[in-house]
Amino acid sequence: MKFLAITDVHGRTQVLKWLIELSKDFDLLAVAGDVTEWGDEKFFRNFYKLISDNNIRTLFVPGNHDPILELNLPKISNLHGGSMNLNGLIFGGIGGSNLTPFNTPFELDDDQAYELLSRLPNQIDVLISHSSPYGTKCDRSYKGNHIGSKPVRSFIEKVKPKVVISGHVHEARSMDVLGDTLIVNPGPAMNGFYAIISINGKPRADLLQV
Repeated sequence: MKFLAITDVHGRTQVLKWLIELSKDFDLLAVAGDVTEWGDEKFFRNFYKLISDNNIRTLFVPGNHDPILELNLPKISNLHGGSMNLNGLIFGGIGGSNLTPFNTPFELDDDQAYELLSRLPNQIDVLISHSSPYGTKCDRSYKGNHIGSKPVRSFIEKVKPKVVISGHVHEARSMDVLGDTLIVNPGPAMNGFYAIISINGKPRADLLQV
């Protein structure tokens, strides 16, 4: 399977133009949250409706800036706190973020995150998490400190997914490895960043920009 991964759109309408065109060449689009800025419900619904209208198979989790809404759209699946078997791979997801100083719309304390992650199966091939795992290249802030999720890291160490797609920390666009797990923070789509991930044997990823 070869799929396109993005995160952190933050309400930029121009992202849809290149995203819809690029997505047609892949099996799947994975969106790791923060499609909106401060919970803009109209943009959130329109974003996923346009993707659905273009027949793009999409798995997503909401980010800490996103509203928590039900979307009954063809080919669009919210994986927050759930899982799905797709083409023989098991995908799971957790949205929101760990607590921030900014009181954004969808934040989880560690106990809530551990509880949500405990609902996922003991076998996950791909985890889509808005928060990057703590203590990796993918969660390092401008100041150099780690600001990611400890529950997500703990889940990775226990379950050992093949790939984790994350975001949230815009400046931490990177790839890292935790045990045998490839961690990918594609960087903010609002700046034209995305990743291509292949799972055919050993996973690999490329960080790209339009």
